[in-house]
Amino acid sequence: MSTRNRVAIVIGASRGIGAFIAQRLSTDGYTVVVAARRLGNSTQATNVDFCAPTCTLQNVADEIKRRGGVASAVECDVADPTAIERLFEQALKTWGRVDAVVFNAGAIWWGPVKDTDYKRYSLLTTVNQNALYKTVQVALPLFTKQKHGRILVVSPPIYSRFFRGKTAYAMSKVAMTVLTHGLAMELEEFNSKNGLLDSQGLAITSLWPATAVQSAVTHVKQINPEFLRKPTIFADAVLGILNEPSSKVNGGAFIDEDYLREHKGITDFSHYQVVPGKEPARMMPRKFPSLLVEEQDDRGFAVAEGKSKPKL
Repeated sequence: MSTRNRVAIVIGASRGIGAFIAQRLSTDGYTVVVAARRLGNSTQATNVDFCAPTCTLQNVADEIKRRGGVASAVECDVADPTAIERLFEQALKTWGRVDAVVFNAGAIWWGPVKDTDYKRYSLLTTVNQNALYKTVQVALPLFTKQKHGRILVVSPPIYSRFFRGKTAYAMSKVAMTVLTHGLAMELEEFNSKNGLLDSQGLAITSLWPATAVQSAVTHVKQINPEFLRKPTIFADAVLGILNEPSSKVNGGAFIDEDYLREHKGITDFSHYQVVPGKEPARMMPRKFPSLLVEEQDDRGFAVAEGKSKPKL
């Protein structure tokens, strides 16, 4: 199916990576529904800076349309589960279908446990893992009915160094990747039963940047641009993943640079540099640990709640 017949929801798209993802999908023919907590006003400006702190969700939708794309903007506070339901309802009402969801919404707090009170911890879990879970719960019935659908989660591969100095944040983000790995096993079974392994099928994938990426936050904090890559690298990786056969990406936890190198054959990343000639240092490890065990296929006592339980 051509991407020109497809609709993607991008949650957390008011600026930065999310806005660039929406724009990149649009240039490939996707109709995009951009969502964020606040709609904001349209400045009517041309060539909107997606990394500017003043950029709004409405700016993003208007700029996509100005460049020839098709887009709509929907307010969605992901801390409210009913708002996520309304987002999908509005997308279906406006465009008649949903084929992909990119979950880029997130709360960020880096600090040791002793400095992270329960209120802040609760916000992290609500906006990150709980909102993603609700998004998946709303999307799955639709995707299984139509026998295709993609979910892309902005969350990291699981490795120990990620926990240091930001345990509460890491708990919420790693939980998102656990959902990716766990749901992928279920989707693999669904795809296999329905003969979808070599087609678009259903898939969920996590993706994380290799380096620091230019955003509204880096603008506000005045991060040296020599340390940053353009968000276009992440957006290019998102587009590539969404267009892959499900068997190649389902359950993957990729790094943007590594995915583009290994799956798209890109070896020169200089055009992603914010400052030409200045390659940012990589934040992520070069190699990640495998989470697989010898007993990977052992289902143990996996029985759905409410069904007959094994007797011990």
